Amino acid sequence: MGSMTCPSCGAPVPFRSAAPYAVCAYCRSLLVRRDAVLESIGRVAQVPQDLSPLQLHTSGTFDHQHFTLVGRIRKTWDQGSWSEWCANFDQPQFGWLAEAQGDWVMTFERALQELGSPTGPDLLQRLGPGASLTIDSQPFTVSDVKAVSVTAAEGELTSAAITGMRMTSIDLHGPGTRFATIEIAERQSRLFVGRFVAFEECRFSNLRTLEGWG
Repeated sequence: MGSMTCPSCGAPVPFRSAAPYAVCAYCRSLLVRRDAVLESIGRVAQVPQDLSPLQLHTSGTFDHQHFTLVGRIRKTWDQGSWSEWCANFDQPQFGWLAEAQGDWVMTFERALQELGSPTGPDLLQRLGPGASLTIDSQPFTVSDVKAVSVTAAEGELTSAAITGMRMTSIDLHGPGTRFATIEIAERQSRLFVGRFVAFEECRFSNLRTLEGWG
């Protein structure tokens, strides 16, 4: 997609997708594209080293559709943290591949209005653990509600992931491998719907080399 110049440090910022946000790899500025201009809207922390086999530019498939990982957000709660990878599909569309405690989940953002009303804080009040919700005419049950904060980010992103951003994350399980997440933040609430995936199912390429992995 080309390269632009970071307004904070002058370093090149490559864009390989249509994602509107990117993190400068040199000065850690969070940048947003506005027409042909990049604007800095904050700073983000560097994602810490972990044992994930994934990395930026890892490719894979989901439901026979090819994707490439172009960004990552690190989220933290009081009992741990996990990564959410921004997956740029060839269609084109964006998905989010969550990697948490050995589970892998691919979700896609949907209009929150599909849930009906109320939404936002009112939705949070009625969606405690065990509550039921209908998505795509299927029953989903709330399995977890937790306070989450963004602690780091890298690459290209579809949303502004400023370090310290706080939200409430509501996880829901549906029939079979179906899964959904609702994120309720001060300024915006978002819905993501998808399913659990097996690592082998994604047929990844360009993985990190880790000791003990084939």
